[in-house]
Amino acid sequence: MAKKTIVDFLVELDSNSKLMEAYKKDPVGTAEQYGLSGEDLQLIKDKKWDDVAKQFDDTSKAIRVIDY
Repeated sequence: MAKKTIVDFLVELDSNSKLMEAYKKDPVGTAEQYGLSGEDLQLIKDKKWDDVAKQFDDTSKAIRVIDY
């Protein structure tokens, strides 16, 4: 099984309304259930959105970080 990255999570979050609703209620718990690494979870816990944005190497994709 392929490792799930924070990029995968944010792309899925943008297109999956159920995941988005869960994220709004419990961002870290939702990301953990999705299967993110401890390092990626820490980025969400610490709200290091600039570090998250740096993980997108394809600048043709618009990123949208949801901070609730």
